[in-house]
Amino acid sequence: MSDPQPPRKHAQTIRVTPTASGGDGGPLRAWLTVIRGGQDLGVQAQIEGAASIGRDPESALCLQDLGVSWEHARITPQGADVYVLEDLGSTNGTRVGGTPLSGGRTLEDGDKIMLGESVVRFSLSDAMDVDFLQEIGQLVGTDPLTGLESKRRFDDAFDYALKVGAQGDEPVAMLMMDMDGVKQINDTHGHKFGAYVIGETGKLIQTCLTKGGHACRFGGDEFSAFLPGVSKDEACKVAETIRSTVENAGFEKDGIALKPTISVGVGCYPADGDDPMALLEHADAALYRAKGDGKNCVRT
Repeated sequence: MSDPQPPRKHAQTIRVTPTASGGDGGPLRAWLTVIRGGQDLGVQAQIEGAASIGRDPESALCLQDLGVSWEHARITPQGADVYVLEDLGSTNGTRVGGTPLSGGRTLEDGDKIMLGESVVRFSLSDAMDVDFLQEIGQLVGTDPLTGLESKRRFDDAFDYALKVGAQGDEPVAMLMMDMDGVKQINDTHGHKFGAYVIGETGKLIQTCLTKGGHACRFGGDEFSAFLPGVSKDEACKVAETIRSTVENAGFEKDGIALKPTISVGVGCYPADGDDPMALLEHADAALYRAKGDGKNCVRT
């Protein structure tokens, strides 16, 4: 496989200066929204100039769907409200409303574009509709407490990363993390303080990840992360960065200093597991060792 790197971490939005006008005098904007497609569900891209669709991270709409070609299709504006779709010689072809695309096709509002196992809706929306679409995409794709991607999107991305790693003979590291001291914070100060440190820890974890890394809240005060193309030794360095960052964060809410820490277990594909469940179980066992060894540490 000539393009083994997984694409982006989050939904990608292309912002433009629109040229068309809505019925109320406001501008219309051309949007692509993924309405079926695993972790890409809810991803949106606003069209500017010639907008490409494919697995290339530089695409206007980047899809993590192995049935989609690196450069699959392109949409080109050709005047006010006129957008033409063309296939770029993709392996599996492009369909609109179930009809195979042959040559260029002018898209209409609401058309469904089918690529691989993904379905993308083309729409012309005014500013209010755009805000609504962004809100829906946010709800579908993120955890409201931490801002990290949703567990569903994370799981799909993890499965995809392992498939890409197998094809490219590349490692994929897995981190399982559990906060220390949250129960004590809840018991002493109340659950809103516990929720605060969980939310802030999620944000800190995201800042510590290497390029291409994904993280999610696994549940409660537990987190998961995976790092494509990263060895176990490199993953342990990332884990230690997360651990020390949380320990030294200096959380404070309503004038009260809060000092949680975090324990981390690390595993790496393929040595510690060659499928998502096996790798997760290895990293989880390593996390239990970290908890048993006094917490606030990293174990493999």
